[in-house]
Amino acid sequence: MAKQFRGKGIKKNPAWRGTCPVCKRTGVKLLWNKEDKNVCKICYGK
Repeated sequence: MAKQFRGKGIKKNPAWRGTCPVCKRTGVKLLWNKEDKNVCKICYGK
């Protein structure tokens, strides 16, 4: 698979990157649902 097509499915979602509501980090992927919020990978594991 070419590198230009990796992650194509998640990039179609307009809100896939932003500020995490739990830790307030900016520019992170918000792909994990926890308590009806999209959170970053670090907050999801806590």
